[in-house]
Amino acid sequence: MNQHDLQFRIRQHLNASTRELSPDITSRLHKARQKALDRQKVAVGGLSLAGIGSLFSNYVAPKGRSALAMLLIILAVVGSGFLGELQRTAEMEELDSALLADDLPIDAYLDRGFDAWVQNDSPE
Repeated sequence: MNQHDLQFRIRQHLNASTRELSPDITSRLHKARQKALDRQKVAVGGLSLAGIGSLFSNYVAPKGRSALAMLLIILAVVGSGFLGELQRTAEMEELDSALLADDLPIDAYLDRGFDAWVQNDSPE
């Protein structure tokens, strides 16, 4: 006999014996059951990871929207800084490649008067 059959037989036996009880006894049992159910602690659905779940549900979850908003703002700031740095790097690469592709020797770039010559000689 497995556990399911045993439970079924016990339930059938209890149901049969309750039909033989007097109405006074059944009403007292009903009242006692209601009193016990009123005193029973209600199980609260939530996370329970050895205290971490209750910590999360009591402190983090109520402030979840504001924490999420702060996280998104921080990600946006960090992302914009990263993209700005990528753009600056791309501009510097473009400038470096233009200077290296030019026909002037390296010594011309090291000359102190070269900047003045480029500014005076550049077409506008």
